[in-house]
Amino acid sequence: MTLAERVTLALHEEGKSQTELAKAIGVRPPSVNDWVSGKTKTIKGENLLRAASYLRVRPEWLSMGRGPMRQEDLGTPITTPLRPVKLIDSDDELDDGAFAVPRYTLKASAGNGAPVLEIDQKGQSNYCRYNWANRNGFRREDLFSIVTIGDSMEPTIPDGASLIVHKSQDIVNGKVHVICRGDECFVKRLFKQMDGSVLIKSDNQANYKDSVARPDDADPLYVVGHVVSVSFNL
Repeated sequence: MTLAERVTLALHEEGKSQTELAKAIGVRPPSVNDWVSGKTKTIKGENLLRAASYLRVRPEWLSMGRGPMRQEDLGTPITTPLRPVKLIDSDDELDDGAFAVPRYTLKASAGNGAPVLEIDQKGQSNYCRYNWANRNGFRREDLFSIVTIGDSMEPTIPDGASLIVHKSQDIVNGKVHVICRGDECFVKRLFKQMDGSVLIKSDNQANYKDSVARPDDADPLYVVGHVVSVSFNL
């Protein structure tokens, strides 16, 4: 199967057009047309990662046709050795290699300022290991956790999932972010566009429509941070 055939198949299965793909990943429509027509034989770098994320396919499959189309089709067994799990009921039980991540409730500010983070008095802290934070370049003080409400990000993030968020107003293209607009806060996937706008997407595309935030909007987009960890009960 050629690159043109793989892109065409992925677009068809996702019900997306070439124009929608181009807009979502921040390239010109003729570039996508070149992929579909066969004029361009390869996709590389950020364009590959963004296209694969938007089309929900594996980058290796999209670029070279290697392996199954989607991650869930891999069927690779987990071979990591299991380790004993220590249940932690309070911060006092943490060992030196771990730290507590505070759980907050999130409220949009009155006006267009930064949202208000308040300690969730009823919620439990999440816990992270220092080596994980250091490996990913996260400072302890820049991490917080929240609990999701709603199904807009299913199946990636179900209702009631616990998220660890890295506080930053920078957009990590294609990643899930915590954002506020007007008097509401959301968990959404963001894509920067070439005209300076931001495409706001829900993973639950069947029930939620995309929206666009532009620099001159009356209710500007405020990025609280991007989601770096998700946990939920099976």
